[in-house]
Amino acid sequence: MKENDPVITCKGLVKNFGSKKVLDGLDFKAAPGEVIGILGRNGSGKSTLFKVVLDLIAPDSGSVSALGLTPDGSGKLRGLIGYVPEKPSFHGFMTVEEVLAFRASFFSGWDKAKAAELCKTLGLDASAKAGDLSKGTAAKLAWVCAAAHNPKLLLLDEPTSGLDYLVRDHILNGLISELAEGGRTIIISNHRMGEMGGLLDRVCVLKDGKISSDHKADFIKTETYKVTVREEAPLPEEPGVKAISRAGSVSELAVFGREKLQELKNSGKISGAEISVLDLDSAFKALLGE
Repeated sequence: MKENDPVITCKGLVKNFGSKKVLDGLDFKAAPGEVIGILGRNGSGKSTLFKVVLDLIAPDSGSVSALGLTPDGSGKLRGLIGYVPEKPSFHGFMTVEEVLAFRASFFSGWDKAKAAELCKTLGLDASAKAGDLSKGTAAKLAWVCAAAHNPKLLLLDEPTSGLDYLVRDHILNGLISELAEGGRTIIISNHRMGEMGGLLDRVCVLKDGKISSDHKADFIKTETYKVTVREEAPLPEEPGVKAISRAGSVSELAVFGREKLQELKNSGKISGAEISVLDLDSAFKALLGE
């Protein structure tokens, strides 16, 4: 893999489970050092995409490469990627210390000192049995397992699920930032994408088995507007405009981009409207059409 080559390249990925088409010709690229949020509803294919990249499942058609390698079922690629699954699971009879020793045997780059430091930072008890861990504590252990071998690529599937506010805040502002600053490429799937806003470079919306839209994170933060307008009939949706709510004659719309906002102003469709920058959580929901 050359220095500036994409870390991930997916072309025309198709994956069906029985009669259900989960990935439908998906194209996706991730550059070195990018932090990308994958936004999608439950069942949209986010976890399936991760598992294809990890070489855990094979696509029905299309191609994928990661870190310069093509998944071939050998497990080599999995040893180079850090992965936090949505529902981490461990051998319940093992202690935290034993889980980490077991995981270390699969990763040539495992850094025992780093694993110990992460455990200390996250308050993990090395003697605790994995089967007795709460959902949040199991998520902490998954973080350590994903990061301790210093991977160049991290796939994080709902990484803050089950974590209380203080731990979630610590991880988001500490661990992920530290990894991103190290030049690692990070792909994050998260329901609470708003809390990831300060970390993301790009946001890709996964819908109907494809990447339906791809935006720079700064665009979402600064050029997504809430437009509140009084009209007898609701304004119809159009490209760049999503309805948020309707109460009586008052409509709230999400408008994406300064140019689109200016176009609506010039057309007279939103004369007298109240306009403000939309908060991140609402902007992400609007991107999904929720």
